[in-house]
Amino acid sequence: MTVGIMFSRIKDFFYRHRRKFVATGVVIGGSVFLLKWLQYKLRELQERQAREIHEKLKRMQHYECTDRTCNQTIQGLIPALSENILKRLDTNVILTKLRSNPPNKLELWEELRSVAFTRLVTIVYAASMLAVTLRVQINILGGYLYQTMADDGKSEEPDRHSISLQVQTAYLSLIQHFMSNGIVRLIDVVSKNVNIVMQRYSLKQQLTLADTETLLWSIEMTLNNENGNPVSSIASYTLPDPPAAVGDDSVFNRLFMETLDVLESVESTEVCLSNVSIGFAKVMDNIAEYYMGSNGVNKNTKSDLNVECITNINGIKISLAKLIPIVNGLTKKTLSEVEGTMNNAMMPLVTEEADFMSSMVVHFLQSEKLRTLGANVYETFCH
Repeated sequence: MTVGIMFSRIKDFFYRHRRKFVATGVVIGGSVFLLKWLQYKLRELQERQAREIHEKLKRMQHYECTDRTCNQTIQGLIPALSENILKRLDTNVILTKLRSNPPNKLELWEELRSVAFTRLVTIVYAASMLAVTLRVQINILGGYLYQTMADDGKSEEPDRHSISLQVQTAYLSLIQHFMSNGIVRLIDVVSKNVNIVMQRYSLKQQLTLADTETLLWSIEMTLNNENGNPVSSIASYTLPDPPAAVGDDSVFNRLFMETLDVLESVESTEVCLSNVSIGFAKVMDNIAEYYMGSNGVNKNTKSDLNVECITNINGIKISLAKLIPIVNGLTKKTLSEVEGTMNNAMMPLVTEEADFMSSMVVHFLQSEKLRTLGANVYETFCH
């Protein structure tokens, strides 16, 4: 009897509070479901983040490999480019004639002046244009090759980014146009503008270090005002004409046109101009050594120069006629010192002897602007 009464009361209790029990059950059940859903979403987020981190690391490693390949390619082509320029702007014949004390000595000196300065300016511009063009080309190609790796195994448009070895070779061989026809055109343009500036200077004119810098700056400004100048029209010098280059290959066509677009961009122009400024700064550093020598200052101790020495150097004057052999010899100068610690650990130090052009390119490759251009191009084409 007592047990029956107890069960009856329990039944009545559950009946009276049935809505509370139902609500509590729903809340508990919903909480369990929500907890499991949150755990699932958390795992999904963690897996996605892990994939993204893995993807970024893989892309970073591939970019570093591409960057290293780019630096090595540029440094590998510089000696041939330098030799090509020296061969086309050879001063040995003029010097041989001058040594024989000919009656047209003044004419030969003016010719030597034109060729020596044309060669120096051509080397600065050519090195900058080569560095920018190859930085763009190799990073476009690197971006596409990474995308091919990323798309590997996917059924959706598997061949969209595929580039055959034959197309890669043909694409990278485009720079050979610059090594031949492009250099000839560059020399013609530089020579014309050097002669325009040189008309303002006589061989006997005395130049301070600042005057020499102004002379080079005037050549740079005259070149920049040239229609189709090397800085804003890089592609017209470093790449062949599109109709002859593109052919019928759609992949090659796409690579060529995208390279053309990037080289014609404001970013590429700014980087090329920055490189030229770096190049002329290095030229002035080397010329300053001769001014210091004229003042009896040992160039090997120039790091210890005080303000008085610098003031004295700025007051020294050298005739243009004496400056010509310095400029002529500078492009053949061999530099054996280490060029400094590289910020990019993937690029080796230049510790062996290198000509002026090769040593200048090392400074280009350390340039933050050139490196940023390459990174931006790679990032654009790897997605």
